[in-house]
Amino acid sequence: MTKPLPKTFYWGSSTNAQQFEGGWNLDHKGETIADARVLQGGFSNFKVASDHYHRMDEDFDLYQEMGFTIYRFSISWARIFPSGDDETPNPEGLKFYDYMVDGLIKRGIAPVATLYAYDLPLALLKKYGGFKDRRCIDAYENYVRTVFKHFKGRIKFYTPFNEPNLFHMDQEYIAGNAGLKQSDKETWQIEHHLTLAYAKCVNACHEIDPDAKIGPNTACGVVYPATCNPKDARLAQREMYLRNWAYLDTYCRGGYPQYFLNYLEEMDVLPEMLAGDKELIASVKPDIISTTYYSSSVASSDPDHFKSKPLPAAKEFQEARVQYRPSILNPYTSETEWGWIIDPDGFYYQLTELYHRYQLPIVILENGIAATEEIDENGKVYDDYRIDYLAKHIECMKEAVADGVDLLAYLTWSATDLHSTREGFVKRYGFVYVDRYEHSLRTLDRYKKKSFWWYKKVIASNGEDLKNDIEY
Repeated sequence: MTKPLPKTFYWGSSTNAQQFEGGWNLDHKGETIADARVLQGGFSNFKVASDHYHRMDEDFDLYQEMGFTIYRFSISWARIFPSGDDETPNPEGLKFYDYMVDGLIKRGIAPVATLYAYDLPLALLKKYGGFKDRRCIDAYENYVRTVFKHFKGRIKFYTPFNEPNLFHMDQEYIAGNAGLKQSDKETWQIEHHLTLAYAKCVNACHEIDPDAKIGPNTACGVVYPATCNPKDARLAQREMYLRNWAYLDTYCRGGYPQYFLNYLEEMDVLPEMLAGDKELIASVKPDIISTTYYSSSVASSDPDHFKSKPLPAAKEFQEARVQYRPSILNPYTSETEWGWIIDPDGFYYQLTELYHRYQLPIVILENGIAATEEIDENGKVYDDYRIDYLAKHIECMKEAVADGVDLLAYLTWSATDLHSTREGFVKRYGFVYVDRYEHSLRTLDRYKKKSFWWYKKVIASNGEDLKNDIEY
């Protein structure tokens, strides 16, 4: 059962600076770990990305044409403080984001700013080892306070960190290059420091700009038991607790839950906590939760339950000879060409669990499907698979709202094609095609995909018209 969404509901999409912005060394911006990042398989770097730096007005005009009422971007810390802990902010960096924020507001689009999305100033990594050192927390607090003061009254929503619950799973990408990997003990110490930085950020926002809304963001995974074996059910529950609730229980309920402390102690990775740490975490009162959703997974206590199978790969990947970890395919679902399970019902599951656990309004910051795509001779991309994926997920989202979930906004990933995490421009998510190949910038021109026109119709109907009947 679904009901009409509130008229105040926000529709839009998201990008991140490191994957979209480009302009990596312009206007005194400092180098980041993204600028220095070297990906396996010979994929392109992040330095140009989609060249949004030089095409902002064109991109924002497209978002206005689609009807966006909200847009998530991330602020590059090194554009504001080139070394991360400079005495004064870079005025040209602030001017760049002034133009961005004011441009969105002028077009009737509410800005959502993520304050850290995998692009730590490289100088802080070299100087302190990043968040391994508590002095990085102080530098981060100074940076976010500067942002809150400068943009007071203009930015409506904030998220302190993008998907911090993935850090221990992907520290090489999130924290720095391969040669700077941390030990397990150091990794969980950094996780603790990120939690302290999150707490300082939320409290600073409430102090400086009390009208803004801020709260944690997580990649909130959905895990099913493979069978009705109670051991499978317990394993799936444990996975959900350690992937999701351990973080959100800490961020939203003011302290590390006992099951999480037990796990860290059992793994011999319990972080060092100094005087005042617990009190700082307990002081945080978030306004919202933001989440991302793409897929679900399955847990089995039987190591032989799933058999690996070859994963279909794009020609570019086969040529690069990149190795993949095959997905565990749920027999009741389909999967993308990248092996990600397509599960709209899992979206309902995620939203209802999130809301009933924490009773905080939710902002969906990312939901989408990737594909290898090329424009045809008429400059068109027929991405009906994206329309189908999003329509089914929006329908399940509406069911969650009808069942009582307080949902403020739905943002897809991504607004425009951008540099995917590890697969560059081979893997595309956007409503707008960017004319570049993996190692060739080409024109960087923008082309509207079929889904562009479909999402415009969805927004205009406030989610009521999900039919794929676009003449394109």
